[in-house]
Amino acid sequence: MSDFERQHPIAAVSRALGLIRGNFITILIFLFVGAQSDNFPFLWWIGGGFGILLVLGVANWWRFLYKIEDGTLHIKSGIFVRKDLYLTKDRIQVIDITSGLLQRMFGLVRLDIQTAGSSSRQAAIDAITRDKATEVNRMLREAGTVHSEGSTDETEFIDSASPEQPPGKIIKLPAKELIIAASTSGSFGIALSIIATVFSQIEPLISESEMFEYLFGLLPSQTDTIMIITVIAVFVVFAWLLSFFSTLFTYGNFQLDVKEKEVVVSRGIFEKKRITVPFNRIQAIHITEGIIRQPLGYASVHLESAGYGDDKGTGSIVLYPLIRISNLKNLMSDVLPEYQKVFEGTCPPSRSARRYIFRSSFLVTAVTAVLYWQLAFNIWIWLLPVISLFWGWKKYKDAALGWSDDMFLLRNRRLSKSTAFIKKKRVQDATMIQSPFQKLRNLASIQIYVASGDRGKSFQVRDLEVEDAAILLQHLRKNGSTAENQPPEDVETKQNHLPGWD
Repeated sequence: MSDFERQHPIAAVSRALGLIRGNFITILIFLFVGAQSDNFPFLWWIGGGFGILLVLGVANWWRFLYKIEDGTLHIKSGIFVRKDLYLTKDRIQVIDITSGLLQRMFGLVRLDIQTAGSSSRQAAIDAITRDKATEVNRMLREAGTVHSEGSTDETEFIDSASPEQPPGKIIKLPAKELIIAASTSGSFGIALSIIATVFSQIEPLISESEMFEYLFGLLPSQTDTIMIITVIAVFVVFAWLLSFFSTLFTYGNFQLDVKEKEVVVSRGIFEKKRITVPFNRIQAIHITEGIIRQPLGYASVHLESAGYGDDKGTGSIVLYPLIRISNLKNLMSDVLPEYQKVFEGTCPPSRSARRYIFRSSFLVTAVTAVLYWQLAFNIWIWLLPVISLFWGWKKYKDAALGWSDDMFLLRNRRLSKSTAFIKKKRVQDATMIQSPFQKLRNLASIQIYVASGDRGKSFQVRDLEVEDAAILLQHLRKNGSTAENQPPEDVETKQNHLPGWD
C-alpha cells in the first residue's frame, strides 16, 4: 500500500454528523429561536447550514489520505492547514476495528490506531471496508514489536483482531444489572444541566407563547409554589429519562472477552464500540461506589490505560459498568487476579476529622447564612449545613491508605467512594503535600500519579500522619517489604482491613 488512498465516501457524511453532534446545543437553540421569528428566513438558513456542514464533510473526506509504507502509517488531513501524521509500528499500542450505526448500514468499519499520546485522536479512519481494515491491521503488525511499560524487553504486538490468541473467558452484563445501571447513572447531573441550559435559552419564548399558559392552566392550583414544584419535577423526570436511555444505549450488549494477553470491552446498541486493552498497559484499577449505588450494594469498575486515549485525552475505561460488591471478588479473580489483594492499611488519625468536616461544611454554611438572613429563606434551609457536616464525616471515615510489596491502595470520597489499586511499578510520581495548617498538626496528604491517556491520572488521600506518608514514599523508592516499613509504635495510627472484597 505504497500509494495514498481515500476512505469510503460515506466518511463525508460521518464527518458532517460529527460536526452536528459537537455543536448540538447551539443548533438546537438556533432552531427554537428561528422557529419563533416571522421575519427570519428559517428554512433557508437551516438548509444552508446543513449544506455547509455537508460541504465541509466532503472536503474533509477528499483531503484525508492514508498509506502504509515500510511499517509506517502516513495520514494527510486538513482542509486549509495541511497536517502530516506519521505513526511507526513501534509506537502503536492497540488497533481497534469497530462499527457504528452509519458504518454498519454500508457494510463498513472504523479503524482506530491507538498510541500512548494525543495523536490517537487523529489516527482514525472513519469508513473503510472490513477487508481493507484487516489488510491495514496485518501490514502494521508484520514483524511489529512494542516495548511494554516498565520493561525494556520486547513483547509481541497485540491487537483486537489477532488470530493467534486462543479464545478466552467471556463475561456479559445481565439485563437486570443493565437496567439498574441505567436507573442509577451518574450522568443524571449532566443531563439535568443540559436541559437547564436549553430551557434558559428558550424560556423567554415559551413564556410569551400560549402554550405556557395552557400547560399551567391544567394544574389544580396556579400558585407560585405549585408552579415551581411542577417545573422542578418536569426537569428531573426529563433529565432522568435522558440519562436512563443514554446509559442503556451506551452499555447495551456489554461483554468482556478475557484473553491471554488482553481484555476486550465491547458495548453499544446503536453505535458499537470495541476497546482492546493489553494487560501490560493497565496502570491502575479503581472501584467506584456512587451515592445511590452504594446503599444498594453495587459498584462500577474502571481501569486506567497508557495506551488508550479518547476524545478528551483520558485513558479511563469502564471495565464493568455495574456489579454487586459481593460478586466483585469473582470478577477480579477472572479478569485481573493480580489486583485481588487484601491490605492492612492505615486511616487518617482522629484529629483529621475536624479538617474533613470543615472543608465540607464551611462554604455551605456561609452561603446558607446569607440566604437565611439576607434573603429571608425558610428555616429548613439549615438542613444543608447539617448534611454537609455528615458528608465531611463520611469522607473522613472512608479515607484510607495501604500498601503491599508490589501494590498501593488509596481510598477516598468526593460524591462517590473510590478505591484505587496501583501497582508499584506503574507509579509515575508520588508527592507528599503539607500545608502550613497540616504542618501544625503533623499531617500530610499523599498523591500518586499514573500514566493515563495523554493527560495522566492522580489519586489522593488527605490528612494522613506525616510518618505514614513518608513511609509510603520510602517504600516506593526501595524494594523493601512492608514489614520493614511499619510506622513507629508511638504514632497514632488506625489500622484498617481494606479490600480485598472478601
